Amino acid sequence: MENTHNNISVGVTNNLVFIKVEGKGTFQISQPLRQLSLEMIGRGYREFVVDLSDCSSMDSTFLGVLAGMCLRLQNLTAANSKPATPPGAGATKVHLANLNARCLEVLRALGIDRLFCLDVCELRIGGQAASLPTQAALQPLQPPPAAAAASRERQAEVMLEAHRTLMEIEPQNVPKFKDVVRFISEDIEKLRAAAKPSGS
Repeated sequence: MENTHNNISVGVTNNLVFIKVEGKGTFQISQPLRQLSLEMIGRGYREFVVDLSDCSSMDSTFLGVLAGMCLRLQNLTAANSKPATPPGAGATKVHLANLNARCLEVLRALGIDRLFCLDVCELRIGGQAASLPTQAALQPLQPPPAAAAASRERQAEVMLEAHRTLMEIEPQNVPKFKDVVRFISEDIEKLRAAAKPSGS
């Protein structure tokens, strides 16, 4: 199946969270990516590098999750004017490294390219050239085990949040995604209704 080739690998080096995307960045891998970002931000990490050298394309859910990661980090920066002490304190960035022309075009079309540090040719951390870790230094990210119905609902919730984020960031995205948001919201309601035990 196609989604077996859409993978995420992760690693942490020098207070940087490295995320490598292989195949396509789609809704299928967006839920574990969102969960990872929440967990690492919760641990105090503030700089992420997403290696897209082996990523052929990205869908709107995946892009919305990446944009949401940026917004969370920006909100933390605004809320914390005093110096922080956790790992990764200081810089608050999401680098997109080695993205191809197609991915860059989609970022620009959605108006979210301004959120990221776009390291198209060379990754730069703190103004200095940096290298990406080898694949051997990264670990595959696995989605959390869950019952099929609960998993479908969680996936739909991630999709809904991602598209709302894209609409919030760029008002021109509202006409593109308002119907998508409506359909996903209706799907979530149906899933929740089906999950309720039938009563008298």
